[in-house]
Amino acid sequence: MDFLSSTMDFLSSSMDYLSSKSPSGLQIAVHTVAALALGSAFYVYNVWQMWVNEFAGQRLLRTNESSKSRKQAPAPTRFTTFKNDILDSLGEDELVEDVQLKKRKSNKKENMVLRQRAARLSFGGSKLDQKSEAAAGLDMDHVFVAFRDFLWGLVFIGPMSYILWKRGTVWLSVRKFLNNAGLLTVEKCDYEALVGTLCLEQSQVIHYFTRTKSKDGKNIAGFFFTDFPYVTNDLEFKVAELFVVEVDLDTKRYVSAKIDGVETNASQTVILLFFNTIAAQHVKLHAMANWGINNSNNMKEINPFFYQNSVVTIMYNYFGYTSFSGFLKTWEKQGLLSDGWSDKGPLLKSFNHGINAGVIQHPHITELVNYSRFVNFSVKVRSIFIQQFAKHKHLFPGVDGEAFFVGTILHSLDHTLMEWNVVDPLWLDTEDPKYGKMAELGRVVRVGFVEDVPFLYFNKRFKGSKHPFYKAVYEKAAKIDQGLADYMDTCIIK
Repeated sequence: MDFLSSTMDFLSSSMDYLSSKSPSGLQIAVHTVAALALGSAFYVYNVWQMWVNEFAGQRLLRTNESSKSRKQAPAPTRFTTFKNDILDSLGEDELVEDVQLKKRKSNKKENMVLRQRAARLSFGGSKLDQKSEAAAGLDMDHVFVAFRDFLWGLVFIGPMSYILWKRGTVWLSVRKFLNNAGLLTVEKCDYEALVGTLCLEQSQVIHYFTRTKSKDGKNIAGFFFTDFPYVTNDLEFKVAELFVVEVDLDTKRYVSAKIDGVETNASQTVILLFFNTIAAQHVKLHAMANWGINNSNNMKEINPFFYQNSVVTIMYNYFGYTSFSGFLKTWEKQGLLSDGWSDKGPLLKSFNHGINAGVIQHPHITELVNYSRFVNFSVKVRSIFIQQFAKHKHLFPGVDGEAFFVGTILHSLDHTLMEWNVVDPLWLDTEDPKYGKMAELGRVVRVGFVEDVPFLYFNKRFKGSKHPFYKAVYEKAAKIDQGLADYMDTCIIK
């Protein structure tokens, strides 16, 4: 969105011209209006060009037979496949025996009920029903929006997103300078505790597989990341066979971690976990959300609030995937990223790897209910959400209830928890000899793309919504944990 800067430069030069003259009040008003009109026209023209180049004739509505998200949402990786992948790469470890003995938790009846409730209704003769086959895989950025909606997004969302990351990166640059000059004291980070938090209190908690009692009596949980993407300090994209993190569930602290058998300390593990969140895990939520939207014209009458939410989600998936890489060069020039992030493209490779890997089955996640605020809330609210979706399904034709839940509640809480967990971006150690470059990217994302977007004119929360579905879900969720329920968003808007 470089044209945003171009438009601001155009308006600025117009005002500079006025200030160099001595015009009358009427002339000032005329010139100001003319400058604003020309600036607006320039902006709209650039938005039109962007839409023509990236949407018109290249993307499809979900109801189109050729749309990537017309079929059912992709099935998750089977539990046995995930288990075998772990065993093939694990080697010797205290958790080996527990992994071997682990069997898929039997909740067939419960899942069948939830799947029936979450099943989508057909819409407009498009055969968007439960009987159609599953899509080949996830895809984050492919859904069409009309120019009017695209322009609306670039007027009422794009500039606000720009303000968020611009403000965040400027402040990061200032704090980085002050810290390097010894003029800023950064609160000390308890990295061992942060590892436990990043494993238990974010969406990557689905990588929990089993637990065991260690030789010294600790209650150890094993988090296993197969085909784990990361970026070296040479800015080369790599994939490890297995990244294992062990956490003491009683203290919620780091016990050990290994990437392809090589130990990583707590600080390095924080970098790896946070990078995985932003570059491989979180993008799955964005991609899955495409099966939980519907921006067909008929939706404007059936459910206008949901239509708007669908447009916002599509726009933000576009911002987060297609537009994001265009900002890397700017941050390199500012000294926030090392040269090579934009040219070598390891971030987009990480995005694609995470999206293509899909979601793993995680039937044992309920074992962490007593150890994770996020898991306790998500498990309980998922049932509430799907139950209410079944009651209001006529308002959401063509929508997969599970994908809807992922793209609203899970996505927004993942952002909120990223903000709460990594309180100070300077905790991410950019001087680490192995993983410092990933810490650079982590800092930028933390300050510019995690927190709420400012100056939005519309309500984006379940809280305060007058829509019967969102209102019912919020009221029940708030009884479980109001602190988390207050941050549930109705769309992807960060």
